[in-house]
Amino acid sequence: MQDSSRPVTGYPVHNVNGCAPPPPATSATACPYVHPNPYPYYQPPPPQNQRPTFFRLFFIAMAILLFMFGIILLIFWLVLRPHLPDFSIQSLSLSNFNASNQRVTATWNAQFQVSNPNKKLAITYADVVSSVFHKDYFLTETRIVPFSQGTGDVRTLDASFSLADSFVEGKVVDAMNGERTRGEVKFNVGMVADVAFRYSGWRGRRRVLRVWCGDVTLAGSSGRMTGGPKRCLVG
Repeated sequence: MQDSSRPVTGYPVHNVNGCAPPPPATSATACPYVHPNPYPYYQPPPPQNQRPTFFRLFFIAMAILLFMFGIILLIFWLVLRPHLPDFSIQSLSLSNFNASNQRVTATWNAQFQVSNPNKKLAITYADVVSSVFHKDYFLTETRIVPFSQGTGDVRTLDASFSLADSFVEGKVVDAMNGERTRGEVKFNVGMVADVAFRYSGWRGRRRVLRVWCGDVTLAGSSGRMTGGPKRCLVG
């Protein structure tokens, strides 16, 4: 006969005092489960690209600098007021003229007057070349020594041109001979130079100066300019 005080296998053990048995002991080395991403629905913002911001600030700074530079140049121009020099041809003569069979021999002597109208700017001239034309047909050219002009300065330039049995188109030869037969012949005299304006220690960039003295009339017999000094176009 079995003892009724022994517990039956498969059933929970009850304490004699009527309380539930203690929970089973857990291992001290067991680690609790941790989710790898505690916020599975949160995505960090992508890293910001700093290049567009840098270029934007760079272009803004450059625009400001260019604007300020333009303002400085405008003030500088308003204060100094640069003016182009004044040119006039004082005299032009023709000698030793012979034109036949498309060959021309001739000598021209010209005198120019150049004045600097600026009150604060000096002008320097380099690579000065003067030319003689009949209408728009180029005949000859010569170089003039570089020079400088102070404020309000007036200078006289002499230039000598020559042709020695040089080829010239027949229609041009006929036109010059025809004008001389009628008592006068007209020539155009031009000049080109590299000029720069100077103010104290500052010098502006060089620019090409073009001078045009048009329809300079020479008497057929004497070969001298008529009508007195003639003002030239400057640009």
